[in-house]
Amino acid sequence: MSDGDIFREVEEEVRREQYKKIWDQYGTYIIGAAVAIVAIVAGYQFWVQWSASKAASAGAQFENADTLSNSGKKSEANKIFQSLIEGGPEGYQVLSKFRLAANSAAEGQVDEAVKLYDELAKSGSVDKLLQDFAQIQAAMLLIDKADPNQIKSRIGQLSEGSGPWRFSAQEMLGLSAYRSGDKKQAEDYYSKLIGAPDVPLNIRQRAEMMLSLLIEEKPGSSEAQNGDTKSN
Repeated sequence: MSDGDIFREVEEEVRREQYKKIWDQYGTYIIGAAVAIVAIVAGYQFWVQWSASKAASAGAQFENADTLSNSGKKSEANKIFQSLIEGGPEGYQVLSKFRLAANSAAEGQVDEAVKLYDELAKSGSVDKLLQDFAQIQAAMLLIDKADPNQIKSRIGQLSEGSGPWRFSAQEMLGLSAYRSGDKKQAEDYYSKLIGAPDVPLNIRQRAEMMLSLLIEEKPGSSEAQNGDTKSN
């Protein structure tokens, strides 16, 4: 084997490990960050909606809880969020439940977070856009322990049509398939994302990254052959 072949093999191996490290450690959080922007937008909308004197106190409480949460004092913040859920104006009830779910997830209380997101997804008082957002968040938290059929039952409908969450849903379905070992299904999802003309750039880049990894892992690929050579 020439020096050039050795260096190329090492480079491919490093790149492959980087891909896996990114998805194993940060995959679901990357997706969560990509869709969390809607919560900020929703917060602003609710803030405007409830800016009258009736909601002034609730707004101040929510802002205080938000500050506490961002500074790491989640236990204190959660008490305020819970009080707003139980007795605040409707808009702040919804926002507080989203924040309480996010804090629960951050503290490793996945089951509690999923329960809260499911309640939001099923609530008739929650806007449809936010109901779907809650479904996306719940599915994201379950990717590591739920099988692909369970994930698909949650967000499969969101991956179709022209809805605002279709690309995030497709990306998560692809990740779920990959982690379960169904590489053909994962490749189909990522290929579909790459082929979509209006897919967001960050999702396209991650899809390209994962598709490259899947191609490298195929039997007969140069990396697979190099691995066989080393084992021999």
